[in-house]
Amino acid sequence: MKEQLSAKIKSLTPFLVIGVLMILLCLKGGFFGFIGAESLSLFQINIFSGRFVVLFSLTWIGCLCLLLFFPRGLSVRSQWLLLLGLALACRLSLVPHEPSDDVNRYLWEGKVLSHGISPYHYAPDHPSLKNLSQSDPFFSRLNHPDMSAAYPPLILLFFSVLGQISYQAQSIKISMIVFDLAVICLLLVLLKRRSLDLRWVILYAFNPVILYSFAGQGHFDVVQIFFLLTALLLFDKRHWICMFVCLGLAFQSKYMAVLCVPFFVRKDNARYLWAFVLAAVVPYLPFVLHDHHHLFSSLWAFGGRMAFNGSCHALLRVVFQGIQPATFVCGCLLLVGMVFGYKYFHPELNEKFSDGPVSGCFFVFGLVLVLSPTIHFWYISWVIPFLVFRPTASWFLLCLTISGYFVANGHLHLTGKWHLPAWVMVVEWLPFYLLLFRDIWLGRKRSRVIWSPKDLQTMSVVIPAHNEQDNIEACVKAVSVHSSVKEVIVADAGSSDQTAVLSQANGARVVKGESSPGRGGQIQAGIKACSGDVVVICHADARIDAHDLDKILCVLRHQPMSVGGAIGAVFQADGWRLRLIEYLNDVRMICLGISFGDQVQFFRRRPVADHHVFPDMPLMEDVEFSLRLHRFGRQVFLFGSTRVSARRWQEKGFKHSLLVIRLVMLYLWKRLCGPVDARSFYQQYYY
Repeated sequence: MKEQLSAKIKSLTPFLVIGVLMILLCLKGGFFGFIGAESLSLFQINIFSGRFVVLFSLTWIGCLCLLLFFPRGLSVRSQWLLLLGLALACRLSLVPHEPSDDVNRYLWEGKVLSHGISPYHYAPDHPSLKNLSQSDPFFSRLNHPDMSAAYPPLILLFFSVLGQISYQAQSIKISMIVFDLAVICLLLVLLKRRSLDLRWVILYAFNPVILYSFAGQGHFDVVQIFFLLTALLLFDKRHWICMFVCLGLAFQSKYMAVLCVPFFVRKDNARYLWAFVLAAVVPYLPFVLHDHHHLFSSLWAFGGRMAFNGSCHALLRVVFQGIQPATFVCGCLLLVGMVFGYKYFHPELNEKFSDGPVSGCFFVFGLVLVLSPTIHFWYISWVIPFLVFRPTASWFLLCLTISGYFVANGHLHLTGKWHLPAWVMVVEWLPFYLLLFRDIWLGRKRSRVIWSPKDLQTMSVVIPAHNEQDNIEACVKAVSVHSSVKEVIVADAGSSDQTAVLSQANGARVVKGESSPGRGGQIQAGIKACSGDVVVICHADARIDAHDLDKILCVLRHQPMSVGGAIGAVFQADGWRLRLIEYLNDVRMICLGISFGDQVQFFRRRPVADHHVFPDMPLMEDVEFSLRLHRFGRQVFLFGSTRVSARRWQEKGFKHSLLVIRLVMLYLWKRLCGPVDARSFYQQYYY
């Protein structure tokens, strides 16, 4: 009992230390003051708002570290408590942060509405509102006082009610924190339903974009996110009327939500579409008679005549020498992209996305962010909830580089003008687009590969072995006990000991691997002999938990666009060096999508077997296989607890790990330049 408690404390300690550091970073952000007031000199370049950019970037790094160091093996209840407790602490630490000037509009327009006056009809500086504005503490800090309300009526009603309870900025921020925590709970429920690791919620819960958008500055986009995720949960449960009502409420929170609606509509629920129309239209009725000319006037003005920090739009402005022509072209591109997205990502039109509207919503929000004339940093929050289900390096990187946005605050502070230099926009957007183009290229490759994501029932386990008589019996027994394991195949490379005999004695089928050195030929021969729906590659010195095998089938059933992935492994021995290697292995899989064989790779058999994906290589066969597998579908990392032997690392010392890192990096580099001679790597590794 004491040993188990000690092991749990050891696994928790790194996460808790990073969690405390995250709280301290949030406290620093909470009491930072005006963002633009703190510049930073770097290489004789004065970066406006540079100190806050550094703080924001450190918070992003902390988010990634929390994801990596989240302890394995905790109960679901413990994970909920740990994640929600830390998320609440970080958000409360940010409450003192200076709210956005948008909050002033929220309060003002809610106040105007509470007095029975339409905020769509009268702009804040209209003479008829002079009596209200004279004593209002927020009026002098309103942005665009010459423009009437641009928000949907239901969210204005919410601000009106909230303002009557407490007319201050902190009440807005506290209410957004409540919605934010509710979103985290929804994400945890949805992750559980999709058999994904709950730690993925960290990409949302501790993302600096989320923290500063809602708890820090008080933007209300989180309300849209809350209703969209609620609709997604109701989609899973087939509660169609409530789902469409929530979609209508999402639209009444933020107009962009309407673009997601087509991905929720199916043949069996289209007759309930009236619920969306009702929820979306009814809040407008009190304003239609007198304000129908004004309801969307400010919205069109913002979208059509203004531009700031838009990536594609900025390039088109240079080409067409104007905002309106660039906006028109971006609008056309958005329309074309929407048609494509509907045809490709709709759950009923593409079996690979039959799990629901997640991919479609992710695509359409991403498309809007790429083409929009104006991008404020909190707009990135629209895609982050879907990033939890579809971890994508390009969008997660943008959550870091968008920090360049705050340079505009520095320009405002020092010059009085809201301006973002061109070089900052390049730093913001170029790294993102480099990775995004790779995602698009992979998407094209994947669209050409057709397989039926049918309900998976059986697994085949392939164990490459050579003189493993001390390990093979326990390995075969560990995987054979699972009811879904149809067959265990030991791919023997001509063992001179009792490996083959012990394998057969424990119910495994032995096939002869290729005579070439290394595991590649062995595994390839084992795959050819498989007949299960899913193939799992397990090394002889590994011990897989039955729970992890369950997760493989569940995650592939619920993620039909995923072709495979890796379980993840921990060493059976103790030591900080081995823990470091475990974390580095996790980093490689999370950031690069590259797994090693001792992390237990798995995949759908048909696409891999039909296209002969697994390479016959003496070394780096696992790395090459991971890279090839990307062309067929997404890969999932399960953060499992497969126990693997540390014998090779202990026998060869810590220098061995440095050799592995060097060889992998060298292989990836040479692979970019052309074909690679894997035999030379084999010689370097073993000789």
